[in-house]
Parts: sequence; structure tokens; C-alpha cells
Amino acid sequence: MRHRPSPRRHGALTLAAAAAVVGLTAGGASAAPSPSTPPLPTAASVHDADGVNGFKTPAYFPGWGPQDVGFEVADLQRSGAVGDLTHLNYAFGNVTTDLVCDITDRVDPDEGAIDPETGLPEGHMEGDPLNDYVQLKGAGQAVDGVADSADQALAGNFNQLKKLKAANPGLKVLISLGGWTWSDNFSDAVSTPESRQRLLDSCIDLYLDGNLPVVDDPEHGVKGGDGAAAGIFDGFDIDWEWPVVGGEHPSDHPEADKENFLSFVELLRAELDARAATTGEDYLITGFAPASWAGRTEGGWVDPRLAAVVDFLNIQGYDYVGPWQAGSTGHQGNLHEYPSYDDPSQSANWGLAADGLMNAYRSAGYRGDQLVLGLAAYGYGWKGVDDPTPGAPASGGSLPFTYYAQLQDRFAEGGFTEHYDEQAGQSYYSNGDEWWTLDTPRSVTAKAEWLAENGFGGAYLWDIAGDADRDLSSALVRTFQAATPGPLVDGDGAAPWYPTGVYRTGDVVAHDGVEYAAKWWTRGVAPASEAGAKDPWKVVGQHGDHPVAAEDCGPAFDAGKTYSTGDVVSRAGVNHTAQWWTRGELPGSDVKGAWDAGVPCV
Repeated sequence: MRHRPSPRRHGALTLAAAAAVVGLTAGGASAAPSPSTPPLPTAASVHDADGVNGFKTPAYFPGWGPQDVGFEVADLQRSGAVGDLTHLNYAFGNVTTDLVCDITDRVDPDEGAIDPETGLPEGHMEGDPLNDYVQLKGAGQAVDGVADSADQALAGNFNQLKKLKAANPGLKVLISLGGWTWSDNFSDAVSTPESRQRLLDSCIDLYLDGNLPVVDDPEHGVKGGDGAAAGIFDGFDIDWEWPVVGGEHPSDHPEADKENFLSFVELLRAELDARAATTGEDYLITGFAPASWAGRTEGGWVDPRLAAVVDFLNIQGYDYVGPWQAGSTGHQGNLHEYPSYDDPSQSANWGLAADGLMNAYRSAGYRGDQLVLGLAAYGYGWKGVDDPTPGAPASGGSLPFTYYAQLQDRFAEGGFTEHYDEQAGQSYYSNGDEWWTLDTPRSVTAKAEWLAENGFGGAYLWDIAGDADRDLSSALVRTFQAATPGPLVDGDGAAPWYPTGVYRTGDVVAHDGVEYAAKWWTRGVAPASEAGAKDPWKVVGQHGDHPVAAEDCGPAFDAGKTYSTGDVVSRAGVNHTAQWWTRGELPGSDVKGAWDAGVPCV
């Protein structure tokens, strides 16, 4: 078996040279969680119909993660991170030069050249059977602690995904097709009705029916075969980068890509719906949708036909700038516009920002629940930067993609200062020479608050291997847990149970579709989390039986203000009341703290 020669990942937002960019800085590193930090929701709670308080929290798992950075599927179970996720997208599946879904380790013949040192073809492998389903995992790499054996038909990441789903019923796992490296053949593969049907049939056969190519490996045994991977994947994440405008390589049929792309996804929806009628299972279609104006408008991503057939889109919330802009710094995932470094009267980066992007997709006809914003579990950097202001010149050029977890070690040793750009809603680090743009718990919290307040569907991580310590995913989940309910919570009902809420006898809350009344004073104890007589909650109905009206929102919480007993503030669409004098404590962050979480507000 050949190993994949280089990582595949989501592609950058390809931009022409832009004006330098600038932002307003506000210092301050994120504080470590206090001992009374609200508990994270359980996996069983997250993996139900209403997700994390009505929000989706997907993440991408890189198939090359175990090989390249030692991040295994089992790490999601061991760390508890699987409990932060509603969906897991496995990246990537390939549309090969045969114009079908396949998993093969042959090298793309179009890449051509031979490596003079190894005598092997250079270029992209057309699949990764070794990591996907061939390589044996030891007990320490296994979700359930049971090592693979050579006589089993399924090993590798796929077998661990199967075990992960068994341990976490309700977690949805999708195969993400394409990516930056493996999107080259999409244009040809969907170019005719016959080729679209052939591609669709092959993808369903491979990933839903689980009929894997048989591989006889001298080290790992015979793997694959009919039905070997059945039951792992719940649908498809379309990651074609990009129809019409191209990505790593130009599109073969730019004049026809938009119509062919839409026709393919419509055909896929019809086929999956027909399959669901037979199997009784739900099959999902999602997509990785571009940030660039040309990509989304010319490529069909904002066409109402697509909105009618996808379950939701993962909107690109990163790579707004990067190493391709070597001469100056900038925010790679800013929530809001911020001024240009060279001309503060103009917005940096042509005004590209996540808030405008999400609203552009909604204006095109998507419901809020169909739009999920991307968060970066990695950073980009520059050298030779003596001005920490975003957009400042970088005399030493750019620094490469580096995972968030790796950067935290670097920052701890390199005399870095964490900054937060309040205007842009984005974090960055600098030390007088290096400058890094990345998401941190602080920027993740700000973005999640904005998404909740504006009725969007949630947020996802690219990719989960970069968040090995759960800093980002737990910040995301805790913010949604403390927010006004997301779109997955249907209709009116009792106010959600909030971990920092103070509840007295008779108070009614909603939790996981059930309504409960407090039997006595309680705080920080989730309904149904205690057994028998210790449970301070009793069931009084289903969601909707005890509707409560939303209040008017109080003033937004201000970390710089001092609050007295009885003061009301709002955060992420929820009112909070001060129980005593307080300053600087974030509402919803401390189950023993000053703030009593109340009801959603508008």
C-alpha cells in the first residue's frame, strides 16, 4: 500500500492581491475555565433531534489525521469531544479519473512525472485505502479498546467510525466528497445525465451499501468486500471546490458546471429519498459552500434549487487571507468588516466578513437552520511583523497552516501576546516578529453568540484534529448551551434549562424535548441527570405544553461595567439577572456565579 504523499484539506479562498488590512486591537488572554464552569451536555443529549439547544455542531475528521499528526477517531471518544458534535464529516472521498466514487491507491495518471529518487509516479493518489479501511488499529487506537485483527474485513478509520457510532447512537457521519485536491474530476463526472447517474450509483454503492474494493495486504490481511462498510455513513457532504471558477486546477466545463452541479445534487436527493422510503433511514446532503462572490454566485451555491434539496450548508468561515498574501497580515476568519491598514476609510479584504456572507446565503433563499458557519482549528502566520495591528507589513513572508493545538505550545514558549479585535470579532497573536491569525475560545464564543442572536443553524470546525484538547469545541457548545434556542427546537415551549439558572419550586423548563418542573430550589443539575429521589425535577409534559413568551432583551453585557443586585443584561439572546454585585463575570459561564440565567429575549 502506498501512503498518501501530502495532506488534502479544504482549499483557500483564492483572492487577487488585495489592499492591506487593519483592525482595532484589544488585549487580554482568555481566562482558564473556573472550577464551576457549566458542565458540557452529554453525548446522548447532543445526538438527538434538537442538537445542542437547537444548534448543529459538525466537525470534519481528516482521514490522514492518524498518519500525519497521530489524531485517531478514538481520540474523539477518549477526550469526550464526540459529545460536542452533532455531525462528523469524514474527509475525503474521491471522484477519481474514472469519474466514479472509488478508493484506490493508484496515482492520478494526469499528474504525469516520475520522482527521480523513488522511481514512483508523482502526484495525487486517487484514494487512501490504507487509512480508510485497511490498516490495523491497536487497542490503544481503538474506540472500544479492542485491537483489530488481520481476519476482519474492515479496519482503519472506517472501522473506528463504525465503533464510534455504536458508542454514540444518533451521531451522524457523512462522507465528504472532493476537497481541494480531489475535486479535479467533478466537472467531467457530472457533465452528462449518464455520467451523473453513474457517479451517483458508485457513491451509493461504495459508501451507503458499503461495498469496498478488496485489498489483499501482506501486513494487514484481506480487507473490503460486499457490505464491509455498510451502516457507517448517513449521507454525503459535497465538497466540490469549485464549480465554474475551479480550485487547484481549472474546471473542465465552466460554462456548464452550474447546471450540471445542481442537476447532480437534485438527482442525489431524489435517489436518497427513494432509498429512505425503503429503508426507513434518513439520508443527509450537505455541502461546503464558498466565501468568494464568484464561487457562490456563478457556481450555483446560492441558487434556490440547491436550497430546496440540501439539508444544510457548511459556509466557509476561514481562509479569507493566508500565505498567498505574503506581504501583510490580516484576519483569516473575521466575523465583521474591519478597516484597511493603508486606507481606514475602506474595509479590508473588499469587506469580506462572515456576517455578510451568512446573510448573503440567507437572502438567496436558505433558511437560517440550513446555514452553519465554519471555524478554523488552525492558524496562518507571518514573520517580520513589528506592528501588531491587523494588516501591517510582513517583511519576512508568510508561515504555513499550523493546527491550533500546536500553536498553543508555540505561543506558550515564544513570548506571544493574545489580542482580540473587537471590531472584527477575531483573535490573533503576536510577539514583535511573528503574527498569527486563528480562532480561539474567545472568538469562537463571539461568533457563536452572533449566530444564536441572528437565528442561524450552528457552527462547525475544520478540522477536529486541530482541537485536540477540545478548547474550541467546548467553547462553542457552552455558548450554544447558554443561548436562546436554535432553529432545531420546534415552536414555542418552556424556556430551556440553563446550567446557571436559579430555579425554585414549580419553575418549568424544557430539556431535550421534555418539560420539567422543579421540585425544590436547584441550580446546575440537568433534568433527568440524577436518579430517583435525588432528581430535583419532575416531568410535566412535552415541549410546547408550557409555552413562555420571550422578554425584551436587556442591555448587552459589558465586561467593563459594574452591576448590582437586580440588574438585567442580555447575552446571546437570553436575559440574566445579577444576584449580587459583580464585574467582569460573563453571564452563563459560572454555575456558582452572580448571574441567574432567565428566559430567551428578543
